[in-house]
Amino acid sequence: MGKIFSSVFLALALISLAGCGDDNTISFKVIGKVLQAPDGTAASDATVICAESAKFAKVKPDGTFELSCEVQQLDPEVAPMVGVRFERTGFVPVTKSFQPVDKASYAAVVVVSKELSKRTFTIPELDVPHLEEVDNNELSFHWNSFIAEEGVIATGEAEVSMASWDPSLPSNFEETPPFVDALYPPFPAEIQTNDDASPYLRTLAAIYLYDHKFQINPERGVDFEMISLYAAVAFGEELKSNDNRVFRQDPYTGVFVEQKEGIKVQSNQLKGGISEYGVWIWAKEVKSKGCVDVTVKIGDRLYDGAQFAMYDTDINNKNKTLLYEAFGSRDGTRRLMGPIGKQVRIQTWIAEGERLESQEVMSITSGNCTDSPKVVEFVFPCVTKDDCVDDSICEEGVCVALEPAQEDDSQNDEPAE
Repeated sequence: MGKIFSSVFLALALISLAGCGDDNTISFKVIGKVLQAPDGTAASDATVICAESAKFAKVKPDGTFELSCEVQQLDPEVAPMVGVRFERTGFVPVTKSFQPVDKASYAAVVVVSKELSKRTFTIPELDVPHLEEVDNNELSFHWNSFIAEEGVIATGEAEVSMASWDPSLPSNFEETPPFVDALYPPFPAEIQTNDDASPYLRTLAAIYLYDHKFQINPERGVDFEMISLYAAVAFGEELKSNDNRVFRQDPYTGVFVEQKEGIKVQSNQLKGGISEYGVWIWAKEVKSKGCVDVTVKIGDRLYDGAQFAMYDTDINNKNKTLLYEAFGSRDGTRRLMGPIGKQVRIQTWIAEGERLESQEVMSITSGNCTDSPKVVEFVFPCVTKDDCVDDSICEEGVCVALEPAQEDDSQNDEPAE
């Protein structure tokens, strides 16, 4: 336990030292809306938090919010990754991540819909684990899985909150509550792998775990078994022996960081261990991926803070599965990835001041990521001349080029004889 607290204090000290000057401070805003699935109803009970600084804002009755954040840029050549957390009582917190640009505004329309299951049980005294099932997944708690504040092995009652996702199952809006794991999974758009690669990952299954009294013992932890019920159908191919990668979401940056790989015990079942609280995913790399390069403009001006979602659609053109999600469009562009050859709906949002708007377009992930990615452009209406290039003005939401002034030759005419 002492090691954990020492690490926390060291991290806080480094952040404090980094903040002594203002030259490396990035200030930005997050503007958006928090929803409860699946009908777009506002989540009026939500709180939005800058994960690193803990600055927060309560949403308005209509679910909208505006939050100002700051982060220190320790490396002048690399923009830091930041996390913004969305919380509702009784639901799994959602953390989204992006690389901010100084003075930019970022759109974030986020659904917080996964209900928490709260459990209380007696920590086992013998080496016979206590099992807790949550949907398709199972957690095994051991006599030494927890440690108390004194740094000793915890005993007595544990009070845990947990949840699980299985995105291989199709969404069912008729259930109570609706089952929407395929549309709102903990999707790893921002990832950090052990080999520093940048693969396209799909979430096979996921678990969230938090305890209200104790810390997890990092030397023992909690065992899990995750099941992706229809993985072979949902993800287009049978899972292979190396489809056993496990990632944990960093609570401050929102990045999914690769952990010790799990062990496949069946074609669609994985065993592994949880050493820290938070969201853990079992992910599969999809190699046959297509890329869509998206540009976002307000008038003629490239927009840095767009939000993107790309969905697989059914025969009725309704959203079926979330294929990719991203926040931030540095220099107005963002590359989206998805399984190649899919009909998709691409949706993007912008947010500035009182303005929160979205557009969408149907496309196909036909372009490969090296030679010929698909190209899509979104142009939102201009508001002022600042949204247009120097020789244009904004008229009714459109940037219109001014006609060059014509020289008046009337005074140069010679008088008629």
